Amino acid sequence: MKTIEQLKTERSVFSIGQAFSDGWNLVSKNLGYYILGGVVAMIIGFAAGIIPIVGGLANNLILSPCLMGGAIYVTWRISKGYGWTDLGHMFKGFNFLQSIGIATLIQAAAYLLVGVSFLLSYSDELIKLYHLSQGADAFSNREEIKAMLIRMFNGRFILLFLIMLIAFLFIGIVWVFKTHFIIIYKMQAWPAMDMSRRIVSHNLLSLIGFFLLMGLIIIISAIPCGIGLLFSLPLMIGATYSAFAQITNCDEEDEINEQMFDFMGDGTAGPR
Repeated sequence: MKTIEQLKTERSVFSIGQAFSDGWNLVSKNLGYYILGGVVAMIIGFAAGIIPIVGGLANNLILSPCLMGGAIYVTWRISKGYGWTDLGHMFKGFNFLQSIGIATLIQAAAYLLVGVSFLLSYSDELIKLYHLSQGADAFSNREEIKAMLIRMFNGRFILLFLIMLIAFLFIGIVWVFKTHFIIIYKMQAWPAMDMSRRIVSHNLLSLIGFFLLMGLIIIISAIPCGIGLLFSLPLMIGATYSAFAQITNCDEEDEINEQMFDFMGDGTAGPR
């Protein structure tokens, strides 16, 4: 596995085709566990969502990111030849709760900043719409509200909306490997995000193509009542890990201090 210093100086790249091929090979070995883990994660998310406001925040900032960290952990173990032998491994991400939580919060703040900037560009219109839709005159103002909405959806709106979507995509791609660095390299939040940015900068076009293709696969798989997601989401986890592994060689024999990988463990051999 490459050291952080090597990753800072080298310009390692990955193959999209190999990422999908190796990714599927990894998850298909334990597909039942991935599907069961996904169902458990959905139940946890649904249960958290029942709690107003707090539940949604907890799910988006803590539960889902930590469960994704667990998925990365088990995929790393599989790539090292140890397999997925305990469903409890899917909760390993919670061992890194602080770092994952801070990194997720920073990324969420970036998304929020972009979204607020978009809304501020229409602040006058939104304020006027708010006033028109309030009180007893709201019904009588419906034609004016409709006309105003039509005027808002012009070329400027489309351009700004596309810019916002591109910014969202860029933020997601730049920090796509932050949790991998937290889990596998045991890095703190910001250093992990910075390392993700570094290696992504050398693979930006490939990663854009990778996630556009992955998004298309997920959309198509969701068409038959969402059943296909049971297979496409594990593929996404495996393929993304494979891209990371091609760049960092984290699936190869360790050439640095083994204490670096002393996970809060289960007492078994291999990556912990």
